[in-house]
Amino acid sequence: MTDPPLEPGTAAELPPTLGSTPDLPPTLDSETAGDSGSQCGDESSFPTAPSFRAPVPSGPPTLEPGERFLDFEIVVVLGSGAFAVVYLARQLSLDRHVALKVSANRGSEARTLASLEHEHIVRVFSEEVDPAHNWRLLCMQYINGITLEQVIRCLDQREPAQWSGRAILEAIDASCTRPALFDPAALRDRDLLWNADFEEAVGWIGTRVAEALAHAHSQRVLHRDIKPANILLNRYGRPFLADFNIAFDPRPARHGARAMFGGTLGYMSPEHLDAFNPDERTLPEAVDERSDLYSLGVVFWETLTGRLPFPVVGKGSVGDSLRTLAEMRRKGPPPAPPRRALPEGMTRILRRCLHPNPTRRYASAAELARVLEGWREQRRIDRDLPAGGFLTRCLLRSPFLVGLCLLLLPHILGSMVNISYNQLRIVGQLTPAQQATFQQLVLGYNLVVYPLAMVLIVRLVRPVRRLWQRLQAGELATEEEVTAMRRRVLRLPLWTVALSCIGWLPGGVLFPLGLDLLAGPIEPAVFGRFLTSFTISGLIALTYSVFAVQFLALRVLYPRLWVDAQGLRRRARDELRSVPRRLAVLQLLAGLIPLTGAILMIAVGPEDFASGYQGFRLLLTALIGLGMLGFWTAVAVSGLLQQTFAALTGQQAATPAT
Repeated sequence: MTDPPLEPGTAAELPPTLGSTPDLPPTLDSETAGDSGSQCGDESSFPTAPSFRAPVPSGPPTLEPGERFLDFEIVVVLGSGAFAVVYLARQLSLDRHVALKVSANRGSEARTLASLEHEHIVRVFSEEVDPAHNWRLLCMQYINGITLEQVIRCLDQREPAQWSGRAILEAIDASCTRPALFDPAALRDRDLLWNADFEEAVGWIGTRVAEALAHAHSQRVLHRDIKPANILLNRYGRPFLADFNIAFDPRPARHGARAMFGGTLGYMSPEHLDAFNPDERTLPEAVDERSDLYSLGVVFWETLTGRLPFPVVGKGSVGDSLRTLAEMRRKGPPPAPPRRALPEGMTRILRRCLHPNPTRRYASAAELARVLEGWREQRRIDRDLPAGGFLTRCLLRSPFLVGLCLLLLPHILGSMVNISYNQLRIVGQLTPAQQATFQQLVLGYNLVVYPLAMVLIVRLVRPVRRLWQRLQAGELATEEEVTAMRRRVLRLPLWTVALSCIGWLPGGVLFPLGLDLLAGPIEPAVFGRFLTSFTISGLIALTYSVFAVQFLALRVLYPRLWVDAQGLRRRARDELRSVPRRLAVLQLLAGLIPLTGAILMIAVGPEDFASGYQGFRLLLTALIGLGMLGFWTAVAVSGLLQQTFAALTGQQAATPAT
């Protein structure tokens, strides 16, 4: 005995089985085989991933090309399925080509779709009923193009390195034989795709589809069968969301009981699979807007990689098979296949779309559209960022290890200047007891200052590093977390100033005071020499280390600490408003501080040096050379940072007056 057929819009439960074999049925498809009257070129239906749909008793009607029926003349069959046939037809009264969907007279598809007026949704023009045959004729917008599924199949014939926006358009052009109507406005879309790389092209298509889905959701219409076969691309590459034939309007006023719904296994969310499972008690209402976002995330993944993120296999009963599929998806998406690595930012977007917990996905399709648009803006910014050289590439590969080395190098350089200055001008004039005490003070001071500084650095950087590793691993992070870390990164140069001052400036007082207390009184001039020595050395270390940290923060970390990049440039202008002034000050100090030390030495003269003229000349030459090298380095680094600032904010940093 078989289960009775179920009609769309009824409150009946799913039948206990959806097929006669232990495996999942190969096709229990929606009303058309994934095509709503858009195909040209190869006009046969392409096989799709398994779909579920309650059966109806009668098959689709058949009309021959050239046949006239009511107000339509049939041109060619565009697609057909178990429940409907879609034709390219000429509407006689208006003399225009339309997509004509002919099916049994049941359901309320036209009334549901009549409210969906959006430039990226296939429009419904009218509905007629033929009472003689009890057929329903749905007159829809004809999209001269192909489905995204066909594009994916065309791209699969190419090497992934050859995928691009141009390749998408070439696939459309190769598959379409019908001439396109000239559309000046759509030329911008085609030009954008023609010049876009593959990821940016998919991001643009995805943004438009998400906007269309947001409009449908705003009208309380769910799609529930989003897949590449239901996304049409016209000859200009403009996408259209189609085939709302299993759409569902959850308003109680429209449906007093739960409505039946369909879907395609490869694109269903875990809760969608549960709602289909006759062994589960999940209600159809669990399949909401966020379930559509899950399906859209699967479409993005498949388009970008050429493969579905999850296998569509099942053994045993239908209930067991559906439960297995849902459990696999609750483990989260796997790593991207090696044949096509996903961009870092897009990986985070997809993982959020495909999160097994609906509350962790994007709250709405409108939010997803904004995030995708922000990601595209971030991609454009990444291209505008200065490429830099070997050091920049090292920082991009290992920012924290290389950044630590760059932070410590100026302090080592400052220590060399400090030691040289102290030995040549101060230590030689001390008594043997004071010299011994000085060495002990050096050892003790360094044993305290350097470990303390390292502990503080680790405490400052550890949260940033943890979040960075999470994002690199594709884990989810909230916008609040990332924004807080981005602001923390921008404060790192200021913390570098504070730590440098804490580490260096006290030495100018503690060393002479310690000598005076522990090894006998010293002359007042020695206090001034120590203060000068530690101040100049400390400022050298401070300036160059701040430059290094500023470069790490602005060029490497900041551009990648974004989850929601919508309005990136506007937000960056607010967050980076102090950077140009800071760069101007650092550039000035980088050359001025060593030269100031050299000027002070010239003012003192070689007579005050214990090592005589040779030591004076050596240190003076080193300070002048360091000043010239520092100024040249500062100019180069400032140039890169100013280009980075311009790319991030869309405006040029003010050049300091010279």
